[in-house]
Amino acid sequence: MLMTEMAMHKESGQDHRPDPARMAGREANFDEEIPWTEDDILRLHGLLLEKSLHDLFDLRVSAKTQADILDWMRAPRSESGAFTYRACCRLFGLDDEEIRDRVLERYRRRHTH
Repeated sequence: MLMTEMAMHKESGQDHRPDPARMAGREANFDEEIPWTEDDILRLHGLLLEKSLHDLFDLRVSAKTQADILDWMRAPRSESGAFTYRACCRLFGLDDEEIRDRVLERYRRRHTH
């Protein structure tokens, strides 16, 4: 879903990543306020969730990063914040416990064989 949206933006010339060649030698200007739309924030939550789940099973990703992702997914319910695993799932109407249990089972199977 989100990857398709990103591909569509790229194809339409709406790639919003900074051009490293243009930015080389320049300092970032944080004085300008950059407006965030609800869609931007929702997209960021989705990308965080999608990338984290992808990286958990990517053999090129370090064990430290995978451990950080597992910690993020296992964080106690009392932990609050805009970008917790539970918050990301909740925004998309996903059952965080069901997904976590399935992902952890798949992760265990993959790493015990």
